[in-house]
Amino acid sequence: MKTNLYLVCVGALSLSMLGCSDDHVSGSSEDPNVLTALGSSSSVVGLSSDSFDASSGDLWNPSAGNFSVNVARYAASLPAGAKTDGHWVMTTDAENGGSSSVIWPMDYVSSKDERAIVEACNGICGTVVLKESSTWDVDENPFAYVGFTLAKDSSGNPVPVDVSDWGGICVTLTSDQSFSLQLAVRDSLDLLDERLWPTFAYPAVTLPRTKDGEPKTICRKWSDFQIPTWMQDEPEYWKTDVGAKAAKQLVAFRIEFAGRPGEYKFNIMSLGTYSEPLSSSSSGGDSSGSMSAGNDYSHDLWYGPSRETFVKTALYADSSWIHLQNGQWYEYTDRNEGGSSIFDWYWSDQYDGEGSPFDVIIDACGGLCCNNVMLDQGELSRKPYVLFGFQLAQNDSGMGVPVDISNWGGICVTYQSDYPIRLDLDPVSLEVSPDSLTPASANEDADLDIYKWPSVVLPKTSSVETSMCYKWNEFTQINLDKLPNPDKYTISGEDVVKRVVAIRFIIEGETGDEGAFFIKALGTNRD
Repeated sequence: MKTNLYLVCVGALSLSMLGCSDDHVSGSSEDPNVLTALGSSSSVVGLSSDSFDASSGDLWNPSAGNFSVNVARYAASLPAGAKTDGHWVMTTDAENGGSSSVIWPMDYVSSKDERAIVEACNGICGTVVLKESSTWDVDENPFAYVGFTLAKDSSGNPVPVDVSDWGGICVTLTSDQSFSLQLAVRDSLDLLDERLWPTFAYPAVTLPRTKDGEPKTICRKWSDFQIPTWMQDEPEYWKTDVGAKAAKQLVAFRIEFAGRPGEYKFNIMSLGTYSEPLSSSSSGGDSSGSMSAGNDYSHDLWYGPSRETFVKTALYADSSWIHLQNGQWYEYTDRNEGGSSIFDWYWSDQYDGEGSPFDVIIDACGGLCCNNVMLDQGELSRKPYVLFGFQLAQNDSGMGVPVDISNWGGICVTYQSDYPIRLDLDPVSLEVSPDSLTPASANEDADLDIYKWPSVVLPKTSSVETSMCYKWNEFTQINLDKLPNPDKYTISGEDVVKRVVAIRFIIEGETGDEGAFFIKALGTNRD
């Protein structure tokens, strides 16, 4: 895959430029913007991680008067002679001949440290202006990032620090653009191999933009961070436990914005160490499903961070259909029936027509990440909707066929969503190739298709990553009363999984509804 399809690869900038100098550099919307510190490396008292919440970070909380990040909190001892850093730096591709910049909320040219920015924003905020440049000879998309080094040696050079005890990191922010959380480890240990870092393929996770300027807290464990799959022949050391290994030798943390040219507002509002989500059931949901608590099968079907492009639908299949396995993701919207709803998939504009666009999306963000679903009824007589999913199997002609997946026991979904998502079992309506979907071929009784089949509802999660598990007997036909002839379609979840064609994720609402989602993993719910 081309490297310019992957957000994490951009940023060809030496870590020596990431806060390693005590010189003060300022910028404007026309010049390269680098936000550096006034010079103090003293620690700042933060809040306890035992009581972390979205409004106050135990690493950095500007509302409590913090200006630099308390990088030494919970960390192992610093290298001999090193001092903590934690001061913010903003860098753009202008360092490499690009044209991107940052517009600050105040006149930053005369500012000496990050204090002025933090006081103006109650955080680190600005507008990233991503621009293409004919003079930039690096074959990447425009980018900008904000971040900090953890510590420096006596010469002012960044040095690695063991922050394993953080468990991971939580970032509270608003952003108009999808962003990448990166663990920069270049030059940190002899274990690193130069082959791994020519395009700065740091361990990373990618998250969608926030909605309507509403703050979102993103929490990721170290185990969630992965090196991109386009990186070829990485050293054996970096093929497993990538995030945990990076956390033991972390030089800098980066939040990177990259992609299509445009202007994107952001505000980094707090940072905290990783906090486990509450294990109780989600409130406000429409389902009786339970949260997964370490189910061994929680991602045996599909795991986005491993960049798996197909769902392993035949993992437990018998010999009658194991050779028919499909599992390719597809989408379908009401635009085929007169509506105007759309998916704004992350990075799909980089699809070059080869393979599936979902291969690009999954490779870019380690899952199915959608910046926005925009619902618009158009000429529909019912509520607008979009759906995505996968067929279980196909015959030799490429047509979907029904198969028995009752031995899965049920299904688990690890996800994050601004919408409730209905997950249904479809036994008939996709007995065609997803590549040739039309209103006529895709739907039996088109006006009623999305109401027919046994389903459960994945509750909306806001900023919390959740794993929900359901047994097949929990799938019921909650919308059966909407049909004029319900007896014709009556079927239980336990019956439909003996001859199911597709598993679908349906988002339905009102015209004007917008929201993002991220599907991270799928697993069976076997006993």
